[in-house]
Amino acid sequence: MSEYPLSEDLVQFYEANGYVKLENVLPLNEVEDLRKALDVAVQDRKRRDEARGPLQNANYEKVFLQMVNLWELYPQIKEYVLNRRVAQIARRLSRSQHVRLWHNHALIKRPHDSSATAWHQDLPYWPMKQTTALSCWMALDDVTVENGCMHFIPGSHKLGRLDAIDLINPQDLFKLVPAAKNKKFESVPVPLKTGSCTFHNDLTFHYAGPNKTDRPRRAMVTIYMPAGITYTHVPHIVGDRANLVEGEEFDGDLFPILAQG
Repeated sequence: MSEYPLSEDLVQFYEANGYVKLENVLPLNEVEDLRKALDVAVQDRKRRDEARGPLQNANYEKVFLQMVNLWELYPQIKEYVLNRRVAQIARRLSRSQHVRLWHNHALIKRPHDSSATAWHQDLPYWPMKQTTALSCWMALDDVTVENGCMHFIPGSHKLGRLDAIDLINPQDLFKLVPAAKNKKFESVPVPLKTGSCTFHNDLTFHYAGPNKTDRPRRAMVTIYMPAGITYTHVPHIVGDRANLVEGEEFDGDLFPILAQG
């Protein structure tokens, strides 16, 4: 498949605002393959949960059902995650010589029995010293305000790293902004058609509302690390098994290079 036609204007929009919306990145036949693989993953997860007994994180799953690094288990998801076409967008947005995979995860907001995802930044949860990682949030369904589309605060990635937010009992992220930088924040909702996506910086404030519809809202999220990102100790399910030491650049089979210039 040919390279996505990413213009310099879109790159500059991303740099200024901390996010960008891109239309028609993934063909519908590939979306359908991902949906089928995700359905299998959800059923596998359900069987594991039933075997373990009552959910310990039921309130968290009202925010979203999250399944991390499905690319390691499901070939169709691996094919997508290692897709150079999408990774090349990340490389160009970050103006980097290459981008590595940090991890991928599926995010599903169940119909009706759903809570909002609190305003937060991503980086406080990740063991990275630098602030240049970026996420591709790929819509596997049409995404609207009613079923929980993403909202962003333009330019918020320039406010610096704040504390991590408890997504079950969330604090007010905006009250964490130093008073000297505090200003009126305006939220931008970003509805998406199936196969379209957003990219956002790891410091950009973002939020997703509850799913108030009769169908699940499914997204596949892939996080990319530009060249030069180094490890700093923050507990994380992916970082903890990589055996990295403080200050070491991410490398190895868990974090393959997906696109390079």
